[in-house]
Amino acid sequence: MKKTLLLSTILSLLLTSCFSPVFYKITQDVPPEEATVSGIVNSLVRYNVSGTEFLVLSADGGIRYKNASDSTHSEWYKYESLPFSLHKFDFETNTHTGEAIIKLFADSSYLYMLSTTYTINDDISLSVPDVVSVYSKQITLGADGLWSLEGEWTKVVSGTDYFKFSIKNEYCYSDFNAFCTNSVKPENRKAYLRSGNTESYNEQNKATTYYELKGTKIEAITPISFESTNGIETKSKNINNAAILNGTVIYFNAIGVTTNETLQTDATYIYFGKNESLLYTNGTGYTEAIKNCGSPISSLAPCSDSLLIGRGDYSDTINYTTGGITKTSLSNGIPGTELTKFTTNADIQLSTSYFILTLINTDPSKTELDSTLYASVGFIGAGSSATAGVNYKNIGLWSYYPSRGNWNRE
Repeated sequence: MKKTLLLSTILSLLLTSCFSPVFYKITQDVPPEEATVSGIVNSLVRYNVSGTEFLVLSADGGIRYKNASDSTHSEWYKYESLPFSLHKFDFETNTHTGEAIIKLFADSSYLYMLSTTYTINDDISLSVPDVVSVYSKQITLGADGLWSLEGEWTKVVSGTDYFKFSIKNEYCYSDFNAFCTNSVKPENRKAYLRSGNTESYNEQNKATTYYELKGTKIEAITPISFESTNGIETKSKNINNAAILNGTVIYFNAIGVTTNETLQTDATYIYFGKNESLLYTNGTGYTEAIKNCGSPISSLAPCSDSLLIGRGDYSDTINYTTGGITKTSLSNGIPGTELTKFTTNADIQLSTSYFILTLINTDPSKTELDSTLYASVGFIGAGSSATAGVNYKNIGLWSYYPSRGNWNRE
């Protein structure tokens, strides 16, 4: 039987005293609630349907969505309208059928879906992604308040002209990326595709081309990253994210990027990571707020009084404790100069053994304790509890609700 490998672009407690801070943290651990979504959640996006705000993700093999105003541990609805059958592997015939959803992203009108078929690579005796496609659909709301199944998905782009892979040491790496601004204000939402990878192991895949997705079409663009125009040295020269400030789209090499935009106010600052460092800008120059956040910054989510910082070193396959969540203060949009402690159980549930893939605050105008917050987690390695203190059951979406007062499984 051949092994199956899927890589996403994705990605001990020592009790010394009953009165020690560690013991207090143990008391903040809570029994996990029953998960409403499971599996790797590579993206959690805002999407507006007929004037109603939703959160959308890919989980349990399909698309799940939830009203963004719902601040309780409740059902994520399954969207049954897909342009393909979901991926399956037949162990008897050693064949793949259907497509798997890799990632969802959105602009002000359309929901986009990145998917792939699989094939068996005989050279390395592994199953690898084969034909990657981007689909789009403008979804409407039904009379029952749920998403209408009417309308068709459009295949916007597909195939190796846009989506290439490189293989090294029996690992398959995606030489492309899809991302969106994911802005709080629907009118500021834009979606993009990068074809190629400047760090590819395949020389032929190093040339990059960028596109903006516009519904059922794409348009080639020539973005320049904020880091390159401001002399910021980064490991990656790929553009991986974008944000809107003063009506202008600003592109970043960084993965973790967000703004202090709310539904009521425009953004005045963009926050972004440079490896382990937290930086911010008002559009002119930049300031380093914190030099070392402990590990590379993978995601960010603002509240009115704090900035949540997700971490994860996707390049480190040896050290299994480069993840976790931390935070700093925010005062008039300006980050603090040091990390601060949680009063919740956030850093217990989202420990350093787990990479924080996504972070989102449904309403950044609220304080941390009054906000509805979500984080998706994953890890690198085999999931050995002895080695990394991780468990496959914990992979998926976690949430904080003010009414619950703690972080728990979503």
